[in-house]
Amino acid sequence: MKKQLEILLELQRIDNDIDEEEKKKRELPLKLNKIAGEIQELQNNLVAAKKAYKELQINLNRKELDLSDKSNKIKKHQEDLYGGKITDIKELKQLQGAIANYEEEKALIEDELLDLMEKVEENDKLIMELEEDLKKKERHLQDCQQEIKLTVSKIDEKINSFYDRRKGILSKITDNHLLKEYELLRKEKDGKAIIEVNSSICPGCYLDLPSDTIYHLKKEQIVTTCPNCNRILVWKG
Repeated sequence: MKKQLEILLELQRIDNDIDEEEKKKRELPLKLNKIAGEIQELQNNLVAAKKAYKELQINLNRKELDLSDKSNKIKKHQEDLYGGKITDIKELKQLQGAIANYEEEKALIEDELLDLMEKVEENDKLIMELEEDLKKKERHLQDCQQEIKLTVSKIDEKINSFYDRRKGILSKITDNHLLKEYELLRKEKDGKAIIEVNSSICPGCYLDLPSDTIYHLKKEQIVTTCPNCNRILVWKG
């Protein structure tokens, strides 16, 4: 019986190695998902920045039209003011007042234009930075995809090697009932179906083992399990 339990321990080590490699394989795409999420965020920011840039350009064009309109009105009123056609003092003062108002409005529009031009420049810079970041991130994704592809290939080779070893170990197990019990316990106990014991405490549940359990363990004549966690026990003397 001791020999069968030792073989079962070796089987568990191989099974745990397989589980570990499978876990690594499952976790690999998470890195890609993270990068893909970052790319999506950059794309969203780029779309928003381009939309803002378009709106700024529209506002800029409107302000330029407003500025041109004010300049034309000022020019026309100045021509009327200094053309000599109008001699009435009251009308001349009205023209001067209108010109002053237009000049004030023009100055405000010029300030708004400068502000808009600065925002357009900042937005243009932001778009260039986002596009560059996006290209870098997309290249990084491609590199990671290649790296993960290579890693998966190596993991698969290792897993296949473990399975080959597992077949050899299985061929040495003659107690089918023990093997079935082991398989069920592995699922229930997170891969720890059989454990080695070298004291009166079960390493699986950390509770004291009864004296008769210790006795049977040391005799190694029957399959002994922990009365609390049901794991298969092997005495490590």
